[in-house]
Amino acid sequence: MKRHDLGFIILTVLLIHLKLVCQTVEPSRNVEKNNLQLEFETNYSVENETVNKTTSWNIPNILIRYGISDNIELQLHSPFTKVRCFENSQLISNIFEFNEIEFGVSVNLWKQNKLIPETAIMARMVSPTKEFKRNTIGNIVSLNFSNVISNNMSFNYNIGTATDIDKNTYGFYVMNISYELNPKAHFFIENTGIFNKNTESNCLGTGFGFNLNSSLAIDFSMAHSLNNKMYYTGAIVTWVINTHKKG
Repeated sequence: MKRHDLGFIILTVLLIHLKLVCQTVEPSRNVEKNNLQLEFETNYSVENETVNKTTSWNIPNILIRYGISDNIELQLHSPFTKVRCFENSQLISNIFEFNEIEFGVSVNLWKQNKLIPETAIMARMVSPTKEFKRNTIGNIVSLNFSNVISNNMSFNYNIGTATDIDKNTYGFYVMNISYELNPKAHFFIENTGIFNKNTESNCLGTGFGFNLNSSLAIDFSMAHSLNNKMYYTGAIVTWVINTHKKG
């Protein structure tokens, strides 16, 4: 495989691993106490350059959140990815990956006070699934902010760093404006970026979602890279379970 083909794979997997292709902004408000929130996310991406094409599909990502108090939630994230590379429309690589799992916590620091945004800090440990070694532990750390602009509109944004299990470190940001059309439907626009001294990627996306009932929601999205010929589509199903709900 050519070196730049491998680069396409690495960049695609990294972008999807950091969930930069959907309504990806991490919330500043944690899951309520005793609530178990399950998020099933699938993303599909395509990147083209000259005669090469790389496709990637998450099948799916599973994120589990649990509120142990009103201000603290525990997190477990299991990313699955299938990556396919084509040259002149011929399949040259087909890879299924479940290389890591993430354990984390999010802590709400304070609520919004006028122009001061609601803020949470999130930290996850990234562990390889095949062989646990101390020198292969990665991490994701971010500050998650939210400003309510009006009854229907909010501005949400994250800034942070991520170190993968190969010890490559990246900075990232996510900015999201969400507007509620009514209690059942909303849409959003989002800008995401990832960067270090060797890599820079910026994506612009949009999407919409529906609250099917008080415990079930679905979101759809699409995004396009501003740096190269890469686009994404995705969907997230969110299911909230109150583990202490009386029958």
